[in-house]
Amino acid sequence: MGKRALEGERTLSKDMPNYHGTYTSAAGWTFHNGWISKQSTAPGILMHETYFDLTGYQMEDLTLLPIAATLQDPGIYRTDDTTPLMVEMNIISQERISPQQFAEAVAFNQAMSFPVTDQDWNNITFGQWKLKLLTKEFDTTTLFNDMTIKDFGSGSACVVQKLYIYRIFSYRPADGKALEIPASRMVLTGMVTSEPELIYIQRLRRNYQTQGSVD
Repeated sequence: MGKRALEGERTLSKDMPNYHGTYTSAAGWTFHNGWISKQSTAPGILMHETYFDLTGYQMEDLTLLPIAATLQDPGIYRTDDTTPLMVEMNIISQERISPQQFAEAVAFNQAMSFPVTDQDWNNITFGQWKLKLLTKEFDTTTLFNDMTIKDFGSGSACVVQKLYIYRIFSYRPADGKALEIPASRMVLTGMVTSEPELIYIQRLRRNYQTQGSVD
């Protein structure tokens, strides 16, 4: 496929699996469907990581200009605990992020790329921060409703091979309590284009300089 065939408006999508597991203060969340937890460095953090593969665009020296991003997550968020608040972040990032970095941001009531974190704002293509609250609306204390939704991120042009996608939850119930998260889909619409050589090289250089390291 030639460069011209790759250019134009494109819609990328990535499915992410559901989660159903339990928590202990010693081990954190149980692993399930690729969801991970690192209790020793990120207490209470539950994370799923995947990515959009942009290798084909980079091989042709093409740039992806993001237009809009949407998380599709029909389903129920549920627990059998009574801890009332859960923080959720959904992110598209040009650099990898560790569970510990997410834990540090949550501890300071912030999101990635804000002052207490070490991410460059330009590398956070899309971000969404949610505060979820247990509700008795349906005569139950087990269902979460979205109380607050805040968007962040730069929408900056992408010249990377991988655009990382994260779903992260911060929740610390009593030992043995469970959490259910529905399957979801991240959708990114953008314009793929060929830029002048100097601009493209400058984007590559900036991206290289701002990349963090994740163990």
